[in-house]
Amino acid sequence: MQAESFVDFLDAYGREHPPSLPLSADVDVAEWQGRFRDAVESLRGPLPTRVAPSVAIVESVEEADHTRHLVRIAVSRVSTLIAYLLVPNDIGPGERRPGLIVSHGHAPYGIDSVCGVRGMDEGDAARRAYALFAVQSGYVTLAPAWWGWAGRDGHLDRVGSRDRCNVIQMAAGMYGLNVVDLHIQDGQAALDALSARPEVDPARIGCIGNSYGGRTTMWLTIFDERIRACVSAGAMNTFRERSLKLSSCGIQYLPGILRYGDTPELFSLIAPRPMQLQAGAGDGLITDEDRDHIEATVRRAYAALGASASYDYQAHPSGHLLDWERAAPFLAEHLNHGR
Repeated sequence: MQAESFVDFLDAYGREHPPSLPLSADVDVAEWQGRFRDAVESLRGPLPTRVAPSVAIVESVEEADHTRHLVRIAVSRVSTLIAYLLVPNDIGPGERRPGLIVSHGHAPYGIDSVCGVRGMDEGDAARRAYALFAVQSGYVTLAPAWWGWAGRDGHLDRVGSRDRCNVIQMAAGMYGLNVVDLHIQDGQAALDALSARPEVDPARIGCIGNSYGGRTTMWLTIFDERIRACVSAGAMNTFRERSLKLSSCGIQYLPGILRYGDTPELFSLIAPRPMQLQAGAGDGLITDEDRDHIEATVRRAYAALGASASYDYQAHPSGHLLDWERAAPFLAEHLNHGR
């Protein structure tokens, strides 16, 4: 008896039911954005009721060039968000700096990795500390912990050897919840907290991240206009490709997204706000074909909206990493940061 493959089934189903709202070369991009955004919004599920923003400082550590605060941010009646708030030590009285939401990926220690708290002597970990690089460049930086990672990982003893992302999405799905939605809500609570800081100019806030951090940067920037510029690295793959390789973790997407579009369309919703996409040579999670298709589609969307100067694509040699040296001048230009 011939073995049946679920991948073959998905491949055939996807070919018979391609996305209904692709960003083709002949569409009016502004009009398409409205229709596609409505379709994506329709995929969002229920969320806990938000509560008034409040921030509690759990502990503070003085470093040579910045102060690191571990904070607890109220999100909803049933959840709080753990995050690091990094504040440069050289901010003068009454001065306001641009702020950055920094999104961690599947780094070993989550926010501890991107903030340079742990693991800096392990392999290329020092190159992953892009929240640390940001505060050292003068940004007020807030790095939220996503569910399943340091600060919000008290359930991992029940996960065992299973994938931590897939397990929580399976459990959340029983309530109709989606972890991407929860992380968007968490990110908006983080934006509330960052915008309210006296050292931050709320009109100059950006968002950056690598890998899952690049994916959450995409989702949060789509759904919150307070983000004026973003840098997404390590996320130039498509959900179609991920589905056929059975490779995606369970907290990357909104259910049903491939009914309407894919990653090229999602990134194109961010236009005309400034965006830099980064892809590293040798990144085994990104195919050349998908990368080039995403890049061409997004570039076309920005051009159609008269915003070509607000889009930047950076191909770098560093693999599955965010290259801060390439992100820094882009953010400085679009967040008016003179340092």
